[in-house]
Amino acid sequence: MNFIDILGYIAGILVVISLLPQTIKSWKTKSTKDLSLWRYIIYILGLILWIIYASIIKNAPVAIMNSLGLLLASSLLYLKVKYK
Repeated sequence: MNFIDILGYIAGILVVISLLPQTIKSWKTKSTKDLSLWRYIIYILGLILWIIYASIIKNAPVAIMNSLGLLLASSLLYLKVKYK
């Protein structure tokens, strides 16, 4: 693993961590009224494209970290639809 990969993982970890507080709060409170449905739809589509891009160029840090972000963002989208 080289410096650029490490930098990619650190950036990805920070992005994924940034989703945790909202995800945890939404699961606990079962409230998503302040979340934008369209923001999460667009964000998830962007993450899917990042994963495809990373797979094509064979960049593991981008693919892995965006996949984790996709899991959290998808769970928020699920909660948004479920508790609407």
